[in-house]
Order: sequence, then C-alpha cells, then structure tokens
Amino acid sequence: MNRRLLGLVCTLTLAISASATGCFGRYAPCPEAGQRLEGRSTKDLAGTYRSAVGRLTLSSDGTLTALGWPANLEGAIGDPQSRTGSGTRKRTPADGSDWPVLFTFHRISGYWDSDVSGGYYGDGLHVSGSRENPHLYRYVGDPDSCELDTFMRNRWEPVSNPGSAAVG
Repeated sequence: MNRRLLGLVCTLTLAISASATGCFGRYAPCPEAGQRLEGRSTKDLAGTYRSAVGRLTLSSDGTLTALGWPANLEGAIGDPQSRTGSGTRKRTPADGSDWPVLFTFHRISGYWDSDVSGGYYGDGLHVSGSRENPHLYRYVGDPDSCELDTFMRNRWEPVSNPGSAAVG
C-alpha cells in the first residue's frame, strides 16, 4: 500500500509540475508570426520595408540595400543606425532549412566588404502577411518569447511585376 501511495504522489507531482511549467501545453505560434507563405516570387516582395531598427529596400531584380540593419553585428564599427549595406536576396525552397528570404550582403559599412575580405555575410528574414501587404520579420532572442523585429512594406510605394511566377 505504501508503494502505491508513493507512486501516486510522485505521478501527481510530476503532472502538476509539468503542466505548471508549460511542458504539456499546446504550442501556439506568435500572433504576428505567420506560416511560410508559398507562391511568392522575389518580385512580389519588392519594395521598401521599415522597422524600429532600420530600413530595407528590396528591388525586383533581386538586389537589396539596407540602412541600420543588420544592427547586432559583433565587431562592427560606427553607429548601427547609420550602417548601410548592399547585396542580393532570394527566396529559398520550402523544404530547405534556410531563412525563407535569404540575404547575401556584399558590403556592410564598418563591418564587411567582399572586395577586401572575400566571401559574403549572410542573413535572412521570415515572411508573413499577404501578397498585397507582406511583412518581413525575425525573432529577437528566444522565439518562445514572441519578441519580433518586423519590417512593414511602405504601402504607398509602387511594386513592379506583382503577378510574376513563383520562385521556390
């Protein structure tokens, strides 16, 4: 009888502890974070995006320019708010483990220059929203905290080729 009671107490303690810490809770994605949106092309994402951290301009030819982003570059010199960058971007396949939108920076002021250092600096963002109003985002720190750095596209800027064929 003692062993049964001890087993029951241990089982109840484990169940209460696990449910109180969220171990048995159903995972719910962050409200602002969307699923990977398929059927988007590189041209669909063209436009200027702004966040609290910086600004990205994605051209319909697959090139990008950035101001103030990426901001958290260890070893970079200068003010992160005035940091500029340029490079290329592409959508990645849905079955890949890369960012849905992958950036290849050729130059980042105060940090990277492919002509001098060789190679490239890679980064990326997730995509959410709609085809007409997409936004790009990344998690800040632990994804479970749901803290996002979200880049919203300027809605008044014309977007070229919105009906192009999907890539990736």
